[in-house]
Amino acid sequence: MAIPLRIRVWLARHFRSVFQTLYSTLDNQAEVPVQAAAYRFVTGTYVREGDSVLDVGFGLGYGLEIMAEKAQRLAGVEIDRRAVARMKHAPISPKILALKHFDGYSLPFPDRSFDVVTCIDVIEHVPDYRRLLTNLCCVARRNVILSTPIRRPENTAPDGKPKNPWHIREWSYAEFDEVLRPLKNKVEWNFLNGPWEGPFTVSRHIEDATLALTPAIILWNDSA
Repeated sequence: MAIPLRIRVWLARHFRSVFQTLYSTLDNQAEVPVQAAAYRFVTGTYVREGDSVLDVGFGLGYGLEIMAEKAQRLAGVEIDRRAVARMKHAPISPKILALKHFDGYSLPFPDRSFDVVTCIDVIEHVPDYRRLLTNLCCVARRNVILSTPIRRPENTAPDGKPKNPWHIREWSYAEFDEVLRPLKNKVEWNFLNGPWEGPFTVSRHIEDATLALTPAIILWNDSA
């Protein structure tokens, strides 16, 4: 029997690192504006014609469809089995060749399988985020692009935890920069700025209106 949403939310608030798997992206099937903006930015800036792309945590799948406008071959993995089942039965681009369930860490592909790997609004849900980062970099050849909500006072509870019950943590720019430094790869910093509903601008410097940290990890730059 499915656990009602209100009970899952209560468990997530009180036991964040244990009950994150109770979250389902199908609880709210509306497109999140800043996520869609991140995918459009990635498509316009980092995805090249003919690229292969893996989206880690594809959720409702609109990110894959956005990136299919430019990429040649796409795959997606998702921890939410309901989301995987839904996506497999929904009309999708023929460029999306693989949709797989995964455990949140181990990516079911060989090393260097994809030109670009995206992980949009996922890492804030992951207990061992360093392990996930390492695995993202293993399966990518050129770029790994992340996007995660910046920690803002209005979205933070008095105890310092995110008000969003499904987020284990949210980072400031300085904190997330520190997370990425051990990877020893070049990082191009990008920031998505605007109100929750958009429209959004992209900057290379943090702004008062920054909603999301969207760094690109550069594993290989063949244009240098």
